Amino acid sequence: MKNPLSWQLTIHTVTSLTSQIKRLINNQFRDILVEGEISNFKLYPSGHVYFTLKDDQSIIKAVMFNFYGRYPDDMFRDGVSVICKGRVDVYEKRGEYRLIVDALEVRGVGLLQLKFQMLKEKLLKEGIFDAGKKKTLPLLPQRIGIITSPAGAAIRDMLKIIFQRYPNMSVIIYPVKVQGDDACYEIAKAIEYLNMTREVDVIILGRGGGSLEDLAPFNEEVVARAIFASLIPVVSGVGHEIDFTIADFAADVRAPTPTAAAGIAVPDKRELCDLIDQMREDLIQSMIDILERKRFSLYQSMMELKDRRDFIVSYRMYLDELVNNMFHNLSVYMLNKRQAFQGLVQRLYDLNPDNILKRGYSIAQKVKTKEVIYDNRQVSQGEDISLRLYRGVLGCEVKEIINRET
Repeated sequence: MKNPLSWQLTIHTVTSLTSQIKRLINNQFRDILVEGEISNFKLYPSGHVYFTLKDDQSIIKAVMFNFYGRYPDDMFRDGVSVICKGRVDVYEKRGEYRLIVDALEVRGVGLLQLKFQMLKEKLLKEGIFDAGKKKTLPLLPQRIGIITSPAGAAIRDMLKIIFQRYPNMSVIIYPVKVQGDDACYEIAKAIEYLNMTREVDVIILGRGGGSLEDLAPFNEEVVARAIFASLIPVVSGVGHEIDFTIADFAADVRAPTPTAAAGIAVPDKRELCDLIDQMREDLIQSMIDILERKRFSLYQSMMELKDRRDFIVSYRMYLDELVNNMFHNLSVYMLNKRQAFQGLVQRLYDLNPDNILKRGYSIAQKVKTKEVIYDNRQVSQGEDISLRLYRGVLGCEVKEIINRET
């Protein structure tokens, strides 16, 4: 549109001006990195996240599409300093420019390292790494299970160490991928399989060295939980000595390298044989020492017995005397008790009412009340009474009461 005024300038509509600004910005600010602090962070049900990126002097609105599921929960929140990779775009309806974010990273910490730290803290709180829950390795395992890549140098080094230390050790190799997105699931499945079959006594989880990205499968939660749930002790030998993975913390024993893991899990047969020989010699010497002590003790006892022969003879006669006295005293005691018993029997006999009646005595009773009469004041003249004799009862009538006391 031509300017109707005196100066010769093109008149823009708001839309056309905004479109030109959009093109300029899009061409100029593509694939850029922007550092700032997150504020007003909000995740929408659509899975997109909107936030403001700010520093001490300025702010810029930002959006990241399909954010949900790409990063750990609570990884980004208000106050976190980040580096955003993306481009600047213009939202034409509002005439606003904003940062379209393709990737986010906490400032100074890579994403993999951040995920490592967050998962480590989570599992630590759950007790997955507790030392008290670690299983003890068997002294002499019958069979070793190795979970690793069959094509790597690590398996050759581990087998070399195992057969050097114990030439006839039985080994089961469970081949898995040790790198890539699906490797963690293969590793977890291998641990579960060896626990299900129960064919091995120790599991070695091994991999050679590499970058943090290379060791990523061993920093996954599914692997840590499979190790923790294993009923078979697990030795982790992942990476180099300076490398630490989540699998190392979850394992029952952490070895600095795969070859060190093989050395920890498998005893040295020569050392075991030497130990057995030493134990045999120690046992023989202990038995010899015991026999010598017992022989000397027996000799001392025999000499003491010989020296005390007369003493024993004297005590034997004394014992005979004690036995004779015991039998004599026992006889007297029994005789006294028998006489006392006979005296009691005689008293019982004498006090028997029938025996008293037999000597001419009788028991007088009132006929009506059966009351025993022991005093003439208990009866009246003309009253009927009964007399119980040794044999039979007499019915009588009181004719006279003599010498009755008032």
